[in-house]
Amino acid sequence: MKQDPDQAASHILRKELGLRDLVPMQILLVVGLTWAGLAARQGSGHVVYWLLAILMLFLPVAGVVSYCVQVWPLEGGVYQWTKHAIGPFAGFMSAWNFGFWALGAVSELGIQTATSLSYALGPRAAWMADNHTMINSLSVGLFAIILLVNIPGFVMGRWVSHFGTAVTVLVTLLLAVLLFCHPHSSALHPHVSPQRPFSLALPTVTLLTINLFSKLSFNALTGLEQVAVFAGETRNAAKTILLSAWIGAPIIAVIFILMSGSMLTYIPADQIDLTGPIPQVLATAFAGGIATPGVIDWGLMLGRAAILVLAIAVVAQFAVIIAETSRLPMVAAWDHLIPAWFTKLHPRYKTPTRSIGVIVILCVMMCFFASAGTSAQEAYQVIAASANVSYAIYYLLMFAVPLVVGSRFGKPPGMILKIACCCGISVTLLSVVFSLVPVVAVASAWIFALKILAAAVGANLAGAAIYWRGNRIKVRGELRVQSRAT
Repeated sequence: MKQDPDQAASHILRKELGLRDLVPMQILLVVGLTWAGLAARQGSGHVVYWLLAILMLFLPVAGVVSYCVQVWPLEGGVYQWTKHAIGPFAGFMSAWNFGFWALGAVSELGIQTATSLSYALGPRAAWMADNHTMINSLSVGLFAIILLVNIPGFVMGRWVSHFGTAVTVLVTLLLAVLLFCHPHSSALHPHVSPQRPFSLALPTVTLLTINLFSKLSFNALTGLEQVAVFAGETRNAAKTILLSAWIGAPIIAVIFILMSGSMLTYIPADQIDLTGPIPQVLATAFAGGIATPGVIDWGLMLGRAAILVLAIAVVAQFAVIIAETSRLPMVAAWDHLIPAWFTKLHPRYKTPTRSIGVIVILCVMMCFFASAGTSAQEAYQVIAASANVSYAIYYLLMFAVPLVVGSRFGKPPGMILKIACCCGISVTLLSVVFSLVPVVAVASAWIFALKILAAAVGANLAGAAIYWRGNRIKVRGELRVQSRAT
């Protein structure tokens, strides 16, 4: 039996990852620390929205991963699934749109880090959050570190992932404690929450709440499929990735709900900082003590330390995103759609160093763009919304796989999975519509929407042009080989 060329190419990679690596990676990749703040903007009713989002999007994603990873346990994840089920062009465009989303996601690194530092270092450092020089300097320095971490691959990268996840879980536990134990409160001065942290009452349904729901459901609860990119570097990939998704899913859901509730215990819903909600709640919770000369406020120190360590965890999360994004040019080059230059692996670590280098350079450029000419809040929303449209295209293609694959690759998907995919498609399309609507004050809502549409359309036209050019070169090469053979 002839071996699948995708499987053969995957065999050259080092299989460093197991279940103990993928479960923490699932948590790290899915738990974006800013999205809990967006949920908390809903007020106490965020619990209902989280539960609804889990039902309509999170579980459908887990179902698709469960099916596809068993049929195609190949390096590249969704790229491979859509390529085999729908066609090479769909596969390439799924990878292209994911890459554009990843660039947008990591472009916030400098902004988020500067915001964290402004909270950790106190009021005198507030200037950092909107200082472009500081943001750009942080971006360059942190991406240089990410590049160095990714070159050895998961020999080092797995521990970076473990650290990031451990910090995320520990900070979540700290936030859970802060729900009940309030620093600097006393019997004479009890803590008074601005609103209830949790409520099962359905919030008032308005255009704004639907907008926020679409953003938190699609952005916060997506990503379970991302570890499948590393299938060629995972031992017993089909079983391991499947188990990691179902083990990580309930942990992720609890983390998000606890984070959102803790924010509402200390901060009014309409005052939550969307660029740094976790640093904001930590700074608020541990502030307010009576300053005594010569006495260290250990509570304040703990809060600031937690903010700094959490900022390092965000760097770890983005390092994993860079790692997975760098694998996509490699597998596209295996299919001869882009130059074979991207397939070059490090002689010792077997990592795609050229692909990693290109992705890092693009990320730094996106960071400069994200912080140019606008406030941090608006820059964050423009970049996040533009990337969201590309991410939605990637997800629409992924959800389409069980709907079109039939029985061509074995047992066809069941009706429950198909219904779940339709739910996922509905939420994804809702997210696209509301991506054009800002959730913070901007100079012009119409210009905001046009920026997003221009970026998404331009990115996809560029991707289509690269695919068709690469495909023509590939076909010409195959024809030359055939003519020589005859």
